[in-house]
Amino acid sequence: MARRFGEDDELSGSAHPAVIDGQGGTGSAGAVRPPGRPAPGPAWLPLIPAVLTLLAGLYKISGPSFTRDETATLAAAHRSFPQLVRMLGTVDVVHGAYYALIWMVVRVGGSGEFAVRLPSAVALAVAAAFVTVLGGRLVSAWAGLASGLVFAVLPSVSWFAESAREGAIVAALATVASYCLVGALQAEDARRRWLIGYGVSLAALGLANLFGLLLVVAHAVTLACLRRRYRVDRGLVLGWLVAAVVAVIVASPVAVVGYGQLHQIHWLKSPGRNDVLSVERIIGQSSLLFLLTVVICLAGVAVSAAGGRSRLPQNWPAGLVALCLPWLILPPVILLTASLAHPLYTYRYIVYCIPAAALLIGAAVAALGRYAGPVALVLILVAGLHIQLAQRRPAGHGPNFRAVDHLVARQSEPGDALLNFSVRGGPVKASGLRLLERAYPYGLARLRDVSAGVSPQQSATLGGTYASASQIRLRLAGVRRLWVVGWAKPRPVPILHGLGFTLVRSWNTKGLNLRLFAAPGHP
Repeated sequence: MARRFGEDDELSGSAHPAVIDGQGGTGSAGAVRPPGRPAPGPAWLPLIPAVLTLLAGLYKISGPSFTRDETATLAAAHRSFPQLVRMLGTVDVVHGAYYALIWMVVRVGGSGEFAVRLPSAVALAVAAAFVTVLGGRLVSAWAGLASGLVFAVLPSVSWFAESAREGAIVAALATVASYCLVGALQAEDARRRWLIGYGVSLAALGLANLFGLLLVVAHAVTLACLRRRYRVDRGLVLGWLVAAVVAVIVASPVAVVGYGQLHQIHWLKSPGRNDVLSVERIIGQSSLLFLLTVVICLAGVAVSAAGGRSRLPQNWPAGLVALCLPWLILPPVILLTASLAHPLYTYRYIVYCIPAAALLIGAAVAALGRYAGPVALVLILVAGLHIQLAQRRPAGHGPNFRAVDHLVARQSEPGDALLNFSVRGGPVKASGLRLLERAYPYGLARLRDVSAGVSPQQSATLGGTYASASQIRLRLAGVRRLWVVGWAKPRPVPILHGLGFTLVRSWNTKGLNLRLFAAPGHP
């Protein structure tokens, strides 16, 4: 029989079937543990995955250029707080709590990549610690450590740790809420305190991202599945329901205002094959890595099944499976199904499912034994290493806006103007390009934007409004050189027709194009 990862060590908390089966028992140190709860291991154990996750997140955190979504964060933070509140009544109310946090961060640490991404890195380090203690509560200390280490090395974790958006914070809050639910299940004498913590974390989760409240549906399934294993009585169900309802009520103003802003996600399409396959990105942008983790999980189950009657429930206790499978499966399934009626799904909305995947993979790593387990963990690290390195490059998260801005700073001349251009829906319309000027201060922000209408502050929008075509053409009359920035491949610029502008040079980068035009008589 294969020895379990860490078996017979002081960190092993699953060597006593009576404890796992909910009959109570005594740990290796002789301390009596509550029924159904394995030995959690030393208090410092969660610090190992937390520190590793933080270090991985901080490694080249300023390397990738700001993304399109991050420019929205900056546009929101670069205004007074009353102006921010006013803007949320028009756009992006669903991101309001996160914008308020980054607004404070910018006032303290500035708006560079390191400062605005740091909260995400810290949040996922916290999530790693709670993944570790969750695994310790549900399976064993070694399984908890393995889960935390898996979480630390997943490329998806590093990606969101280096993003100035709320995904990392949502993942951390979902993990804390799940931890509080498990605490309420296992500690009957302290359920009220656990449920209060559960309600608070759920409310914060809903404010951070409304779709995060789909976790409540997953937790309802968890409670239903564990009603016989734990004492899921009327008091617990009622307390859980009250906590969930309070969280929904707290988040309801955001939901009401956000419903009127659904036009902001018009770019989402009805789900297709690629959307379904994108679920694998909660592991990392690699089919090989995804298949490897699936194989490791299947191998962990097979080894446990071959180890005897007690080994399978010992390595894969009902509490782990009932918590993680609904958490991992239901949110994407619900969003994908709802998107058939109204497109709502993008993989960024299910980032809070990553901890559930890490817990299952970590349990498999621990089940593989003292020797095969560490090998499996190393394989996960190696399989995702090229992704880890690639996503830390300047264009690792998308178009390299920073390089474009530096290029404009080097090539521009006094008097140059800027035209933000989109062909969708007309010659010039709001397309998110106006936000690029707020990402970096080097080049684009210093050009006179002839396409600008009402300012972001006055219009209570992220990027401001666009001027009319007649206004733009009038402004172009005095322009000698014009920079035109657009998405994707270069397209004709109808607004320039008949004005005599000629293309001097163009630059194309991933997802973004930049062109320089000269007016008649100006080389």
